[in-house]
Amino acid sequence: MSTHRSRFHRSRLVTMLLGLLVALVGGLGSAAPTAGAELAAPVAAQAECGDTSGFETTPLGDLPAEATDTYELIQSDGPYPYPEDDTVFQNREGLLPDCDEGYYREYTVETPGSDDRGARRIVAGSGGEYFYTDDHYASFILIDTGDGGTPPPQEPACGDTSGLDTVALSSLSQEAQAVVADVRGGATGPTYENREGVLPDCDAGYYQLFDVGSEDRVISGEDGEIVYTPDHYTTFQAVDVNS
Repeated sequence: MSTHRSRFHRSRLVTMLLGLLVALVGGLGSAAPTAGAELAAPVAAQAECGDTSGFETTPLGDLPAEATDTYELIQSDGPYPYPEDDTVFQNREGLLPDCDEGYYREYTVETPGSDDRGARRIVAGSGGEYFYTDDHYASFILIDTGDGGTPPPQEPACGDTSGLDTVALSSLSQEAQAVVADVRGGATGPTYENREGVLPDCDAGYYQLFDVGSEDRVISGEDGEIVYTPDHYTTFQAVDVNS
């Protein structure tokens, strides 16, 4: 009788051990595909500058009519509806091809009924490529402009203020004229960093800033150019000191 019980207990023990072993092996087997799938997940690499091959392309005419309006403004170099237009697009999202800072510039595509800039933009590259986003930079498509992608106006060389409107020195306020006189006499001021990207792109420290009133400023460049902003950096005018 005791021998029978001993065999019975041994049989149950072996059965339990086999069950545990099968469960353990089965658990490892089911986890393996998941781990393999995670390791195999591809990581999208940012395209090299100028490589637009990975983008969906849409004809300009298939986009909202306001996109064509913005494209035509870019070709005529404005005037633009917002001060943020024609400023440097930093590509912080890393969705566009990886180019040097200043390569991309952004422009508002009006949204009917919106009381602000909305979420639609055209981003232009110096190489002539144009991208459209309708979700505030979350995604982009490449625009087929149908004309070979005429490049937007190129960034002016440092010191070249020919693209700015000109204002006669004599038309400025007496306070502004006095500041300009000080600048021409060798006065120095703090560095103007050109964060708006409206003035020509120069090395850090090239521009100096001089306060005039509550909103207007005078900015000087190392090459002698003098620029006036009457509205706290919203617009800029090259000062003609001879008139």
